[in-house]
Amino acid sequence: MKATAPPDEAAIRRALQAGMQHHDAGRLAQAEAIYHEVLAAAPGRPEALALLGAIASAGARYDEAIDLLGRAIRANPAVPNFHHQLALALEARGRRDEALAAHRSAVQRGDRSAFRAAFARCLAGADRAPGDAGFRDLVARALSEAWARPADLARASIGLVRADPALEGPIATALRAWPARPSARELFGDSGLANLSRNRLLLALLENAQACDWGLERFLTLARHALVELALGDAPGAQDGIPFFCALARQCFLDDYVFAATGDEAEGARSLRERLSAAARAGADVPALWLAAVGSHVPLGSVPSVEALPERPWPASVRDLLVQQVVEPRAEREDRASIPQLTEVRDGVSRRVRRQYEQNPYPRWVRVPAAEPRSLEAHLRAAFPRAPAPPRGTGGAIDVLVAGCGTGQESAELAQAFPGCRVLAIDLSLASLAYARRKSREMGLANVDYAQADIMALEPAGRAFDVISSVGVLHHLRDPVAGWRRLLALLRPGGWMQVGLYSEAGRKDLAAARELIARRGYGPDPDGIRRCRQELLASAEFARLASLRDLYGMNECRDLLFHAEEHRFTLPQVKATIAALGLDLVGLVADAGVLRAYRERFGPDAPEGDLDRWHAFEGDFPDTFAGMYLFWVRRRDGA
Repeated sequence: MKATAPPDEAAIRRALQAGMQHHDAGRLAQAEAIYHEVLAAAPGRPEALALLGAIASAGARYDEAIDLLGRAIRANPAVPNFHHQLALALEARGRRDEALAAHRSAVQRGDRSAFRAAFARCLAGADRAPGDAGFRDLVARALSEAWARPADLARASIGLVRADPALEGPIATALRAWPARPSARELFGDSGLANLSRNRLLLALLENAQACDWGLERFLTLARHALVELALGDAPGAQDGIPFFCALARQCFLDDYVFAATGDEAEGARSLRERLSAAARAGADVPALWLAAVGSHVPLGSVPSVEALPERPWPASVRDLLVQQVVEPRAEREDRASIPQLTEVRDGVSRRVRRQYEQNPYPRWVRVPAAEPRSLEAHLRAAFPRAPAPPRGTGGAIDVLVAGCGTGQESAELAQAFPGCRVLAIDLSLASLAYARRKSREMGLANVDYAQADIMALEPAGRAFDVISSVGVLHHLRDPVAGWRRLLALLRPGGWMQVGLYSEAGRKDLAAARELIARRGYGPDPDGIRRCRQELLASAEFARLASLRDLYGMNECRDLLFHAEEHRFTLPQVKATIAALGLDLVGLVADAGVLRAYRERFGPDAPEGDLDRWHAFEGDFPDTFAGMYLFWVRRRDGA
């Protein structure tokens, strides 16, 4: 293309098409040359600028990419992909606040799944977020439609809720009054209930994720107390609060009733429970406030005679509460008997752990992000391009074992995202498995099966797997390494395994809390857990714990602080165990911010799988693996 005479539109399009063909084939130098020719002939052509920006991003020249994409957007702001690509480049440079604004622009201009997922991922890690009503509504959509795991969006959502001018009054009143219980009128005022019921973001948060914030929990605790007062008195105007109160009851179910209650509140809730049961038994009218008040203290399905209530006509918020607390738990109870058992559970530690998760299964996830179907093999190769691909089972499908699936969040995500896989998910707890099976059926997943089994009793008996995932499980076995060996016996040569293990350094902050539990004699029962966490959250000594998501659910808190069995590891121990088991380390998983800091510490070419360097890094930053170490290993082909 010559720059001496302006080419016609058709010539520009032909040149761009030729450049994109080179681009798609990976011939970036040829593509770049053509795009520059286009710009020479048609200065400011936005498609050429954006495509050059994409090449610059691919080469990690992010500042150049940001400049090129910004110029493309100024030339044509209507193209959503320009904003999306700019957002990704800004994220890569660590400019998260600007990236979030660009992701928002992409979603507003083109409501595609890739744009929504990128917005949610960036939101989850953002330090600040815009507080305007439009942005809050967008975040409410992200929660309700699960653009990411709702739990991952909770922190940002809570910040927006607490900063919302419409909620400042009730929340400020609650924080000033705590621990006293103000009346409903004092807490909500004249229009507070109506405002709460119209707040899309607050309702979406309460219905889809745990409200993991001590300040917001205090407000919700006082709101629940006021709800009992209103339900007992049937006060005028209380009906304005039905959507909010039903969302509050759903939140209490999700956190397994971890909020503290005063004696008069508990007595009032018991009285309402009896009235509700009697009215349901007699076929009489049941006020919606009763359902919300009782359902915010105990699951409605535990109340005698309520089985037929979901069949009555109700407003949507009440219907959804009854589905959550009556219909779905009933389906899980009925399903338990049909769950196959692959092994007996004889090991003493395994039996104690099973008992814990029968009583306290978690998480009670509501939905998982929709995922475009893709290949697990391609996904792993993209994450670890230097490692050999995993093998394939019969028929070309990849056989996956999720060992210790809990309530099925990971197994459902795997089966949905990678439909070419056959997934078997096992766990000790029938309560967890029943929840997992129900949720997988809701999602229409046909490529995942669930079964009860003890890892410590597994034997290689005809079925082998190409990929095994056991995250947050082995460290709860009597002998984690022995359990790891049992799983490896089921892994095909060349197969991959994902492992998650607790870090000794990452969990040091919990040691003082466990000492407190021992001194006070708090037990792993609901009352003991409630009293323990109230003391922890009120103490300046344990202020760091208040940021831990697991402290805000009954079942999560038991897992965090009261577990029946827990082992912790150091990275040198992990390295030695991988070697002793005859495995190759594929790579350690860390988020982008941690990887940036790792490369700043050791250089841009430092191998991401160097556990010695990661051990030194963790020594400098002990909170790096506060969740756990997460890594992939590979069984050698001849093993």
